[in-house]
Amino acid sequence: MRRLEGKVVIVTGGAQGIGEAYSIGMAKEGARVIIADLHEEFGLKLAEKINNEGNYAIFFKTDVSKKKDAYSLIDKALSEYDRVDVLINNAAILKSATIEETTEEMWDMQLAVNVKGVFFCSQAAAKAMVKQKSGKIINISSIAAVGAQPGLCVYSSTKGAVLTMTKVFALELCSSNIQVNAILPGTTDTGMAKQAMIDPKWTKQVIKSIPMGRLGKPNDLLGAVIYFASDDSNYCTGQTLIVDGGVSMI
Repeated sequence: MRRLEGKVVIVTGGAQGIGEAYSIGMAKEGARVIIADLHEEFGLKLAEKINNEGNYAIFFKTDVSKKKDAYSLIDKALSEYDRVDVLINNAAILKSATIEETTEEMWDMQLAVNVKGVFFCSQAAAKAMVKQKSGKIINISSIAAVGAQPGLCVYSSTKGAVLTMTKVFALELCSSNIQVNAILPGTTDTGMAKQAMIDPKWTKQVIKSIPMGRLGKPNDLLGAVIYFASDDSNYCTGQTLIVDGGVSMI
């Protein structure tokens, strides 16, 4: 039996990159997936692809940086399925800059998506999960939250905030049978990573620092997400799982 059979799973930023892998993987495990993303063209195509493969997904255009959109997303899930079983807070943006070059706009943009978006999507989902006395919230943080990298001060700060939110949500919601956990991916071969590593020398340096000798791939993160989304993790909450090719052990 598939591990997420019949579960209603929301994936924010689910139309491309790592989020696309999550959306496809959740659907293959039997979930009814709601792909929440700003990119309507990508989202609709992905939903069509998943459905054509005999699984199930719908797309809902969402700007997670807006509280109104976050609540509309949960309302969509409730109107379609009358429940929300899993929320994967994956949507994020990265603007790389040195400390001297960092602008107020960079702070505002990344805080809005990476922190406010996680909070209000989780808040809205939690309201539904408390009523049904069950649920899983999975926050996608980053190893940048626990290790310094030049050019990523703002991004790292936002991902650190996600770790703190994970623990507070987990503590407040555990009495309602809701588990909240975080995954910390290492550098993964997606559009976001390519943006941060335009310089080939920097890319080479990053790969050299990874004991496994390569960047992560979106599917490398899938097993961790499935674990936290499934009943296998029912006694696990407030935890972080690092998936980084061994970088953090050095």
